Amino acid sequence: MSVGMNGLSLTLKNYWRRMIAGSLGKTDNIAPWSVLPDDLKVTRLANTGVYVIDNFCSQVEAEDIIAAATSRLGRSGVRTEKGFTDSDERSSYTALMYGPKFRYPGVMPLMQRAAALVGLPYTHLEEVYVTRYRETEFYGQHIDFGDHFDVDRLYTVLLYLNTVPEEHGGATVFPSLKAAVQPLVGRAVTWTNKNPDGSGHLETNHAAFPVKNGGEKWAIQFWFRRYRLIHPGWEQPEKDAVNTMSSGSKEELPEGVRYI
Repeated sequence: MSVGMNGLSLTLKNYWRRMIAGSLGKTDNIAPWSVLPDDLKVTRLANTGVYVIDNFCSQVEAEDIIAAATSRLGRSGVRTEKGFTDSDERSSYTALMYGPKFRYPGVMPLMQRAAALVGLPYTHLEEVYVTRYRETEFYGQHIDFGDHFDVDRLYTVLLYLNTVPEEHGGATVFPSLKAAVQPLVGRAVTWTNKNPDGSGHLETNHAAFPVKNGGEKWAIQFWFRRYRLIHPGWEQPEKDAVNTMSSGSKEELPEGVRYI
């Protein structure tokens, strides 16, 4: 099943910053438009505040990231006010790809592109993680932000590193928006978590639906703050994973969900 996104395909270089990040005003050291692929396309998802970006990276770039992450995977956890912990609501595996303890050079071009998308410097990123989901693995319903420092996130850019056919599950579902995105290699999804005044977008709660029928899903997360996190010497504490809300359904889509 494939349904259009009720939006006009857009050329990012002509419109994106005004549409998504214009409210931030002028920001120094934003990644130049030259880091973005010429065939990049942005479409609004089902008349919501979520945007789908196709051709964000090439299949070669995606395969390189997967190869670099495979040997570094460990059990995923969630970050809550009580600290970093395992959770029954998240059953995937993750690998740190850019942070104080490890920095894979192949991730940097993607960091710069994500920064250009949201109109912020790449130095406003948290640590960058790759996530792998195998059969039956999922992430329950959650938001990517909270009131405490560990999840004070302004924007999310979620990039799929492989294609997952619909019969293999793995969709990113936004229950409150009645919309879903099926993973496609090089496809990114982005949304605003918190406004500059600190108010949040609870409607962006989402879930990674279970992978099934022998499928596998790879993705990389870029979480942006309104302030700088990447400093020489990495003096800031580690920031990884996200806080969890109630899981909601893991197996049935909400009535009326529209796929892309």
